[in-house]
Amino acid sequence: MAATVLLFFFKGYQQRRKAISLRAQGFAMPPHHPIFGHLLLLANVMSKLPKDAHPQYLPDRLRRTFPDLGPIYYLDAWPFMTLTLVVTSPATLQQITIDYVLPKFPAIKDFLYPLANGKDFVSMDGQEWKYWRIPEMVKETVVFCNILLNHAKAQRLFLMKHLTDNLAMDIVGKIVLDLNLDCQNRRNPLVDALRRQMEWMAFGGEGNPLRQFHPLQFDSHFERLKMASSAQKSTMGSIKDRSKSVVDLALAAYLKDNNSSNVTDGIGTTFKDIALNQLKLFLFSGHDTTSSTVCYVLYMLSVHPEVRYRVRAEHDEILGAEPSLAASRLSESPQLLNKLPYTTAVIKESMRLFPVASTTRTGEPSFTITDPRSGLKYPAEPGTLIWLVSHACQRDPAFWPRSEDFLPERWLASEGEELHVQRGAWRPFEHGPRACIAKELGMLELKIVVCLVTRNFDITAVYGEQDSSCNKRVDGERAYQVGKGEPSEFLPCTVEIRASG
Repeated sequence: MAATVLLFFFKGYQQRRKAISLRAQGFAMPPHHPIFGHLLLLANVMSKLPKDAHPQYLPDRLRRTFPDLGPIYYLDAWPFMTLTLVVTSPATLQQITIDYVLPKFPAIKDFLYPLANGKDFVSMDGQEWKYWRIPEMVKETVVFCNILLNHAKAQRLFLMKHLTDNLAMDIVGKIVLDLNLDCQNRRNPLVDALRRQMEWMAFGGEGNPLRQFHPLQFDSHFERLKMASSAQKSTMGSIKDRSKSVVDLALAAYLKDNNSSNVTDGIGTTFKDIALNQLKLFLFSGHDTTSSTVCYVLYMLSVHPEVRYRVRAEHDEILGAEPSLAASRLSESPQLLNKLPYTTAVIKESMRLFPVASTTRTGEPSFTITDPRSGLKYPAEPGTLIWLVSHACQRDPAFWPRSEDFLPERWLASEGEELHVQRGAWRPFEHGPRACIAKELGMLELKIVVCLVTRNFDITAVYGEQDSSCNKRVDGERAYQVGKGEPSEFLPCTVEIRASG
């Protein structure tokens, strides 16, 4: 016990000493205390935000508090974080994601371990997959619209995030597993087990050990439902007869590489283990981030009626004047989704203001990141947490004119115009080889939801009267980001059926 305490304080001493040395060499960081590091400063900054506000608000708050801090600086928050190098500009972010691809920070594996046991594409290397089935996404979104219709008729309050969670899970279940999870209409044991595991995912935390080391319930549901289904399909015909879900594409590639024609010839233990954990991660990341983004797109449309009017006009022009026919038109002619520039602009602008996640990397020997302003090379040694903060980058007025305003038209501006978007400044999916592997799928899903919801419903966020106090808002915004990037309190809403005209 005594040795553990001594080691704890020794590590703290080492980090404080390192931060003091970096500051003495002229590297940027906020005012640093020799004993407390940046803990007191960060506590003061965060005290001005709601207690449940997402940590990604912190770098933007530091930029406002210390305007000369710049786009790259160190933070010393031991024992809560190892020495951190915060990176917030397109030029510095490019050095890490495109010019040289640093590995993920080790704590990411700890974060995902309750879900994927350390065997996932985020922690490992993997190839991009690109396949989607728009009619199935449309079908699930129609179910979502019917649920909104029922809420409208009942005139009841509901939590939008719960509805979008189920919608996104049904879509990703169909795309990844070729399974009809039907989460929007009933409880699903596989999804329930996945969500129980998600409760213990905490960046840098270990969670409840009694729950963390009991992943078998989800694995058993997953293997029984999907592997048995895939085996049955494989015995019924050749590879070309199987569906085009992610799991079937993976099995087809595996069988081809192993000169086999069906699953009954045997699936290798290593392949099965890795594939199982990848698919669990697809279910998690493919539904959670999309769900939160759907919430924010619908929310921004609800509080900006002039934008909503233009979106509806675009849909009338491209999809036809009758909203009830939009679903069939999209299913029959998916290419129409590529003819909605203003709708796409609304989605991108919502994601600019409310990116669901940032990402992290770890340093390597002799690796440095150059400050584009001063030319100073910041060392990023092994063990340094490099925090790539898209939220701070996407709200920085140095890169975004009128950065706090919701302006979809900036995405339609031509080069040379004031609002033209600077290359590399928009990063909700990140850039480079380790960018989000399902960004095209996510954008399609978001477009479909906007197309089928916006002309049929008027959605209103409903927060309590007592919530008007400043400690329940961020930049005047009540639906600020919490948890894993979702709106506060899961976005309580009411919905009305839109009057024609």
